[in-house]
Amino acid sequence: MNTQHIVVEIDAEISKLQQVKALLSGTSTTGKRKPGRPANASLAGKARTRRTLSAEAREKIAAAQRARWAKSKKAAKKAAPSTAAASTAKKAPAVGLRAKSKKKRTLSVGARAKIAAAQRARWAKVRKAAKKVSSAKVAKKSAPAKKAVPAMRASASKTRPPEYKAGALQS
Repeated sequence: MNTQHIVVEIDAEISKLQQVKALLSGTSTTGKRKPGRPANASLAGKARTRRTLSAEAREKIAAAQRARWAKSKKAAKKAAPSTAAASTAKKAPAVGLRAKSKKKRTLSVGARAKIAAAQRARWAKVRKAAKKVSSAKVAKKSAPAKKAVPAMRASASKTRPPEYKAGALQS
């Protein structure tokens, strides 16, 4: 007889005996157990009850996770190149784990008025250039153009503060 044939038959007998043993003991050896499961726990269809954590346990877990994140962020910060670290440090200095957001900065009324006046002047220039192009295309028969209104008065903003009227800004 061939020795390989004998070994195959012995392996078949061993697997049959293991299946019989599993049936008699009530556990399944075909499925793999997950880590942390007791040896006598069956994987076949027992209804599991969900375990709930207390508020203290959840807070402990959350604190541990925050500590892990802080540690990893600290390591990443050390590994970053010095130039990149310097630029990010200027943008957003890290105060703590949960840094409060900075107060939103606003423009002064005077600065807003200056920006608005400059924008109106730019738009007046655009309109004037567009008017020149369109008037060049139109034949000379058309009616004479109206006298141009100063840019400050023509496009007065409705959102401008009351102390900055069109006449007050002109010097």
